[in-house]
Amino acid sequence: MTIDGGPFRAARQVLVDEALKLADGDHDGRATWNEVYSDPKRVFVQRFDLTTNGMARKEFMRINDTNQNGLVDRDEARRLVARAKYAGAAFSVEGSSEYRRSNPRQSIVRTMLDANDDDLLDESELVAAEARLLARDANDDQIVTWSELDDSLAGDAQAMTTRTNAYLNQPAALALGDRADWDGIIYTLSEQYLASGGTLDESFSLAPSLARALDDDGDGQLTYDEIRRLNVVEPQLVVAANFGKPGDQAAGVSLVRLSTEVGVADEIMLHTPRGIVLALDGYRLQIVLDDRAPADAGGLTPEEQLAMFDKNKDGYLEKDEVKDASPDAARMFDQWDANGDGKIYLDELTAYRRSQQAPQLSAIRAVAGDDPDVLFPLLDANQDGRLTTRELRAARESLLALDSDGDGRLALDELPGGLTLLLARGLPSNMSPQRSRLAAMPAPAAGSGPEWFARMDANRDQEVSLDEFPGSAEKFRSLDLDGDGFVSASEAQAKSTPLP
Repeated sequence: MTIDGGPFRAARQVLVDEALKLADGDHDGRATWNEVYSDPKRVFVQRFDLTTNGMARKEFMRINDTNQNGLVDRDEARRLVARAKYAGAAFSVEGSSEYRRSNPRQSIVRTMLDANDDDLLDESELVAAEARLLARDANDDQIVTWSELDDSLAGDAQAMTTRTNAYLNQPAALALGDRADWDGIIYTLSEQYLASGGTLDESFSLAPSLARALDDDGDGQLTYDEIRRLNVVEPQLVVAANFGKPGDQAAGVSLVRLSTEVGVADEIMLHTPRGIVLALDGYRLQIVLDDRAPADAGGLTPEEQLAMFDKNKDGYLEKDEVKDASPDAARMFDQWDANGDGKIYLDELTAYRRSQQAPQLSAIRAVAGDDPDVLFPLLDANQDGRLTTRELRAARESLLALDSDGDGRLALDELPGGLTLLLARGLPSNMSPQRSRLAAMPAPAAGSGPEWFARMDANRDQEVSLDEFPGSAEKFRSLDLDGDGFVSASEAQAKSTPLP
């Protein structure tokens, strides 16, 4: 993983170094808690959200100087940065068990289509799939999004409450490493894979070679020490996640290595607007990236701050004009005035804002959870989080592709599993990832094609249907070069002569 083109941990180390430098107020090479507590400008305190108001020195030392040696040690500075702005650790792993073993039966799409509630989707229900889904198109744009299907995302508090108690037993992801909770890992693996009484290959059906690599003595059983070999065995899947400014690799998620036992990348991988999707044997793994850049933060922008306080419009702020406008803002003047010249320019406001966001933007959270619906992503062919007219019309055929026994019906045991791994930067540690962040999230529609095509494409799905087309059916057919019932952006470009 990288942040702004460098190793992701380097961003956090820069902040730790900065904390140690700020704590050394007298510049004697020794950062002490006494200097932090006594600083009249409270630079360190403001920078890292420490509380000193009304706190006795002894109490302040007891809370922050964990080893009671009077120095701001590197480990103490690292914990401070993690607490600042609820940034959290530089990297953390969380696993949700919210939909474990329940998402096929509780699939919103499946229950909506199963008109007679017999847990089977028969031919008549499959034929009616397009109409039943389109009936949930709340804004009549001929596109169905996940939020239009899931009532709990539209303010159903009871539904949200009963379905978000997710971080319980058998999580979908566990962190490895020397500091891992190995007792918890072994318990989870035993409950999830080893309690069935089957062979190791059966228990680890997606990657039987993993079980054999762990079973060092070949006795068909996994001991405590053998399970700890997860730290050293070759992984089946390796991905790269690049946040922020692109370095050698573009920002986003990319595949680094995939075991041939799992599949061939060209055959099972699909690139999506948010990441990649792997179609495994009976399972769908989605890996998405969520990068909350500084522009996503709330509050006034530096430009807005300058415009608000710069009463004489000379392009910089002085303390008197800030004090007259806002006594609260005046208390921040010394923090904003990086070079101490008594004038604050836009670049100083911008630098201060970035410094306040830096702790969160140096933290990456990996959040894994079973997909809330196993059928929505199957219908969403391009994985953009929206069911377009084309995808809705193809709903019957897409669903029948799951009919493994060929009886023309879909049973619960024919539905695939699904797991989403969300790699998020800038998500505060006190904020639980909402289910909507693990669910299908519509990607911004990127416009293309000639101007007349963009005007006709009312729902921005990069296709013009006959319903959207204002001309005659004959003219539509002349533009629809492949005869699939839609005019695509490329077809429109090929016929780019402006329409009368």
